[in-house]
Amino acid sequence: MDIKLFSLCNQASAEAEDGQKHILQCVKDFFPECNGFSEFTSQKRMLVAISQSLLAADIVLVAVQSTMYNTTKKLLCAALDMKPVANGEVASALKNRLDSKKIKENVYNANISYPESATILPTDDYINCGFALTSGGQHIIYMPVEAAKAQEIVLGSLYDYFAELSEPYVAATALKNRHRTLLARTVKKLTDDSVKVALVGNDAADYLTSFLTKKDSSAFVIDMNYELPSDGDIKALAVSAARNVRENNHTDLGAYISDPYVPDGSDALCVCIAIANETGTKTCIVSVEDGESAKELSKVCTDKLLTLLYDYEKIGNTEEESAAEKQADNNLKGILGIVASAAVLAASIAGFVIALVMR
Repeated sequence: MDIKLFSLCNQASAEAEDGQKHILQCVKDFFPECNGFSEFTSQKRMLVAISQSLLAADIVLVAVQSTMYNTTKKLLCAALDMKPVANGEVASALKNRLDSKKIKENVYNANISYPESATILPTDDYINCGFALTSGGQHIIYMPVEAAKAQEIVLGSLYDYFAELSEPYVAATALKNRHRTLLARTVKKLTDDSVKVALVGNDAADYLTSFLTKKDSSAFVIDMNYELPSDGDIKALAVSAARNVRENNHTDLGAYISDPYVPDGSDALCVCIAIANETGTKTCIVSVEDGESAKELSKVCTDKLLTLLYDYEKIGNTEEESAAEKQADNNLKGILGIVASAAVLAASIAGFVIALVMR
């Protein structure tokens, strides 16, 4: 598949340069022939280039600086003849912040507006989310270019999106690279913060740590001697295991990824993840997708654990993950059911650009 990358920045930024690197690393894992970003400072010129690229490219990825993000999003929607609508997922995630006046109404409205057929690629805080559109086998991906949010989308959604478009052997290698990136990022933060994690030893823990270098392994302790009870509620056992392994090994955090199991009253294979600190715990349950093996599910859960450990400061006195986090789990597991648009992308943008230039 042919992929073209565009970035739009109205001023030079080290954050934007780093963001491009994060995006390009992911892209090259799937499309090694990609030549990198074409950089623009003008919205009109970029739209002209996009319309030309869509005559041949299968995928166009557009990364935009935050100062121009929402205005460019509106312009792109107009170019594609797609009226923005309120996206329920993003609106739900941001509603509490609007109600508590942590964000203004105009910011809320700008951040919940997306084309109706868009697949959302969320950021951690749901501000400046990315999105993807498809028509006739062509894809447009729109996302922020700054490093922090770019990496959130890359690791949380973009790898999975590209995996759905790629051959299985390419996707498998790329997702291993994502695991390495998640691991390196998490280890660096834990090491910098002098935080140590004790893991209950099992196959999932072995997979997670098999990618560690000897130097990096100091952030983790694998407790192979921890014995789990033979029966009981899996979630309660997971919480207990995370708490106990932390206390037994005198570490800052304790973590447990259960072996795959089938809950009572269900036929879906699940895995329970639990993390404990001194004051509270955090749990989440991830279920198998169609066609996914137990081994693949365990690998997905190790990536989820690394994401949770990276944000270990957020572990509080609640054991339930939020609706936004549950949605993020789904995004981490794969972007499925991409909705086809009726628009002909290249022709739509070309017509819009002509009208724009003639103003």
